[in-house]
Amino acid sequence: MKTTVLKDFLKEGVSMAERIAAKNPSLPILSNIFISAENNFLQISATDLEVGAHYKVLAKNDKPGAVVVPSKTLSQFVASLVDPQVTLATKEKQFEISSGSFRALLKTLDTEDFPIIPSPRGNEPMVEVDAKTLCQGLQAVIGFVGQTQARPEISGILFSFSQKTLKLVSTDSFRLAEKTVATRTQAPKEHSFILPAKAAREVVGAFGEREGRVKIFMSPNQASFFYSLEGQAKEPQISLVSRVIEGEYPRYQDVIPTSTQTKATLDRNDLIMHLRAASVFSGRMSDARFVVDPKTQKVEIRSSSQDLGEGASSIDAKVEGEKREVSFNWRFFLEGLSQMKSAKVDFGLAAEEGPAVLRPSQEEEYVYVLMPLKL
Repeated sequence: MKTTVLKDFLKEGVSMAERIAAKNPSLPILSNIFISAENNFLQISATDLEVGAHYKVLAKNDKPGAVVVPSKTLSQFVASLVDPQVTLATKEKQFEISSGSFRALLKTLDTEDFPIIPSPRGNEPMVEVDAKTLCQGLQAVIGFVGQTQARPEISGILFSFSQKTLKLVSTDSFRLAEKTVATRTQAPKEHSFILPAKAAREVVGAFGEREGRVKIFMSPNQASFFYSLEGQAKEPQISLVSRVIEGEYPRYQDVIPTSTQTKATLDRNDLIMHLRAASVFSGRMSDARFVVDPKTQKVEIRSSSQDLGEGASSIDAKVEGEKREVSFNWRFFLEGLSQMKSAKVDFGLAAEEGPAVLRPSQEEEYVYVLMPLKL
């Protein structure tokens, strides 16, 4: 094998592969990456047996071939290169990397031992979505995925397709986030799957800053994400494939209140500032008491601690409905607000002991549901 490739593409591909490559003592081959040169392309691949990736880019191939090398060592060396071009070659059982005045020889492993990374067959249901739209949607919900092994179905993000919309949902049973994004093509039929959180993060890392569209292929056991910028042959082709989580996602729609008894509309930045002030005196449960009063048209936030004292502040708001007092985890409240970009937010309270509903004002694409604390 002998090939020449642009350093920036090599660095990007190796960095992506290193993130996926697993540190598995029982399967050390997984801590390596597979590099192949064929038909004027260089392909860099990695897998941890749950998530796999291919990064494919144009290269000047003088001799086709393939090699398996340690991901961490290769990534660290490539990161230090400054010359715009890099030559890769195999010499007996070593892998040579040369660029300008830099040169390295890496030990290689048997390519036959590297796992096969499955690819879409081409006949699966497929939907196209703008890369940035998809990744922004994932970023809005990924922080609320459940971490418990007892309920694996909430340890990932629900992808639910219908017509030309995609709903992305996550929950840890204390709060729930739903983001609705538009797709470029219509789903052949209503379809859903649960994507592991790690795979979702890799999707964001791979496609989040890219123009163009991502194709999502769906099959019973896996989901595949493919990116290729149309008409730009010099740009890389990137594919990610992930197993999907078995099981049925909870009927989350039942958790989102269809109506509220009390609703306050207030400035998002003011609410964030007052929550941070309340956190100073919050107890071990990170609790903050909200008093929503339509008579005064204010939302008051109180917090107290036996060790530190107490604090209170009020925010001007447009309040409708009944006066309510309810406690929430201020940290969870703040994390939901951080995913909203609007100047104003709607803060709704359902029936007694029911959840709060947070939305960007005059926007329906994002909803954050937070359960109250029972003190």
